[in-house]
Amino acid sequence: MSKLIVGVLLSLIASVSFAKTDKLVVYSSYDGARLGPIFAPFTQATGIQVEVVNAGSTDLVNRLAAEGANTPADLYLDKDIVYLGQADSKGLLQAFNAPYVTQNIPAHLIDANNRWFLIFYRARVIMYNTNKVNPADLSTYEDLADSKWEGHLCLRTSNNSYNEALGASFVHHLGEDRTEKIFAGWVNNLALDPIKGDTDLIHAIASGTCSVGIANTYYLAPLVRDNPSFPVKPFFSNQKDVGAHINGVGIGITKASKNLKEANMLLEYLASKKVQEVVANGFSQYPSNRTAEIAPTLINFGAFVEDTTNVGTIAEKAPKAKELMNKVGYK
Repeated sequence: MSKLIVGVLLSLIASVSFAKTDKLVVYSSYDGARLGPIFAPFTQATGIQVEVVNAGSTDLVNRLAAEGANTPADLYLDKDIVYLGQADSKGLLQAFNAPYVTQNIPAHLIDANNRWFLIFYRARVIMYNTNKVNPADLSTYEDLADSKWEGHLCLRTSNNSYNEALGASFVHHLGEDRTEKIFAGWVNNLALDPIKGDTDLIHAIASGTCSVGIANTYYLAPLVRDNPSFPVKPFFSNQKDVGAHINGVGIGITKASKNLKEANMLLEYLASKKVQEVVANGFSQYPSNRTAEIAPTLINFGAFVEDTTNVGTIAEKAPKAKELMNKVGYK
């Protein structure tokens, strides 16, 4: 990966002689072992080390808030728009100044205030058992609340950011009353208690324990690569004027960082075509840079219409979605 990326990085960064620091600190929900190979070419080309401090998403947001102006973190990287939105709402991020990002990443994948953007993303979609469900009978997330799916639906627990973000998109597009009815219908249609993880949920669909469910595309991708006849396929919601819900891995510069030039350099590096192709492929997700190639497995999942609402706008609605889940007893 390094040789492939270094040339791109050098073309993005005309000079590194004015770097004020030889290290950037990234607070991240992914550990350093996984991110190390991604940052290595950046260090090779610039001499700037990237130190990754890993913790859970909630812990990182709380830590940034507690440390305030004294935080050593220059950047905050997280797996989900819910946590990036939380950090932003607490005033923990500042606007970036990285022209390459704004020129090459679609506007809806960049927070409206330029405080964070998605490096790559996934779709949270309907999954179905190919031996039990005719895809012609599928349509929208909302349709899964219909009584025809009673006893056939599997869901991940509500206590995860993926479903909070999905619910936030419902609140934004459909309103609170309609969202509440969707959640209530889902609960009524469950084949078993909510499952803790997407992978287990997909296996429950494959085994026939349930016929349909909702999960992220990147959890299905490796299962299909390992077994092309795996009996689960994705169906992308065709809700009118909404499209399929997307979420992703994003990054922003902390409010306290003084190493702004170097931090913006790292953002531009992460947004570059070659970096995106390699990294998004490695995470089985879609690259945000539209010039980057998509992994073959994801191409085989088919084209889809994605929700182009700004990711920051969706993130703002997550607390309300969680409130409505609790109200109807979605555990």
